[in-house]
Amino acid sequence: MLKIPVPVNDHRETLTPAMYEWSRKIRENPDGSPVLAAAGCILGFCDHVIYLMEELLYWIAEMLECLDAVLIEKFGNKYWINWNLYRKAQEQ
Repeated sequence: MLKIPVPVNDHRETLTPAMYEWSRKIRENPDGSPVLAAAGCILGFCDHVIYLMEELLYWIAEMLECLDAVLIEKFGNKYWINWNLYRKAQEQ
């Protein structure tokens, strides 16, 4: 079994409420059905991936947008054209 540590406040605020959006049958699985257990694993995985994307990736996109504005202010529009970064991106 894979365990992903999540701060308790994040779990209470995000992951636990997401679990209550699952069907009651999957959530409770009263008879121990392996099929419903697998469905719960898939839903739990999806909830964790969404949580991780929100916590680990969205802030980077927002930061890059701010960085782009700073670079435009400092170097002008299309600042990337004469940079090696631009040439390397076009080669790929």
